[in-house]
Amino acid sequence: MKRITKTTFPRLLGAWVLILALLLSGCSFGKTSTDSDANGASASDDAATTDTTDAADTAEEEADADLPVDYSKYNAYLEVLNSVYEMDDMLTGYFTVVQYQPEFALVDGAEYSMLNDVFDYYTFSSYIMTDALRYCDEDPDYPEQDELLKQLEEPFNTMGEILSDLSWYISYQQYGGDDLTEAAELHTQLYEAVGAFDEVALPFMEAMNALDEATEADELERLQSEGLDIAYYSRIMVSVSNDIDTEIWEQLSTVETGTLPPLDMTNLETLYTEHQEAYADLSEALADPESVQLVWPDSVTADAEVELFTTAANNVNTSLESFMTAARNQEDYSETYDAYFTACSKLIDLYNSMVAG
Repeated sequence: MKRITKTTFPRLLGAWVLILALLLSGCSFGKTSTDSDANGASASDDAATTDTTDAADTAEEEADADLPVDYSKYNAYLEVLNSVYEMDDMLTGYFTVVQYQPEFALVDGAEYSMLNDVFDYYTFSSYIMTDALRYCDEDPDYPEQDELLKQLEEPFNTMGEILSDLSWYISYQQYGGDDLTEAAELHTQLYEAVGAFDEVALPFMEAMNALDEATEADELERLQSEGLDIAYYSRIMVSVSNDIDTEIWEQLSTVETGTLPPLDMTNLETLYTEHQEAYADLSEALADPESVQLVWPDSVTADAEVELFTTAANNVNTSLESFMTAARNQEDYSETYDAYFTACSKLIDLYNSMVAG
């Protein structure tokens, strides 16, 4: 079964408010998420267009073969993609606190301790890449993604090790006793590695997103035709959640003050209704023994797995309801959004491990 892409936005709203305040106070950031997105688009527009065509052709060939779709290769590549997103988020957070330049220097008004949440006990595993690479020459053929994955291996592993070292240094607050001497050394390593990482990572993101889009409709149709309602409605609910995220951040991208603005609720209300419908359908499927048996056939563990997944889905719904209430009342919605963001992330993790496998 196809896993869900765990795309993430640059930062949680609580941290975003602080960074926005710094930005509007006159601080200049180097490698911001906007820079990254723009560079990624310019570097990989042609590749993404080609990938969409290639991916669609591959999906069509598999459907024509009338055989069960094996997503083992796709899922292995997806694990690399999710790790790349995580790395990119940390880089975005890092370079909003530290100047994007060869010499180590904090952004005016920033403190190194602001990186604590960004690098919260991050650990890197090179196995994700090793596992994905063994599929490169296997079917189905993903020409652009296969080639980009091979190119990504070295900068991915290098970046992962550096970020892991940074995480240890920051999470355990080693910087408190060395006057940021090691921080400067780690910065040099990071700055030297960013270019090579971005050069391949950004096109890989674009190519994988194109592959995801080209295969998603077929996956939803397959799940529905096979009666896999838990998987089907989970994907629908996550898809709507992504649309809600997009709507929120598109509005925030135009902010010109250091505080969270009131949100235009027009589109959000429509999306919220869609989300509620998907949540109701998922809840019904999770309460249906036949639907449960198709996903968790082991009767010994099924009850515990259903309870865990149901709780995660409920948390998404409850946290979104809290966010909507705060946004409607023009209250500070940063904490409720952060809770919603975290709940969605947890549900995707459980789907990928417990449902998609």
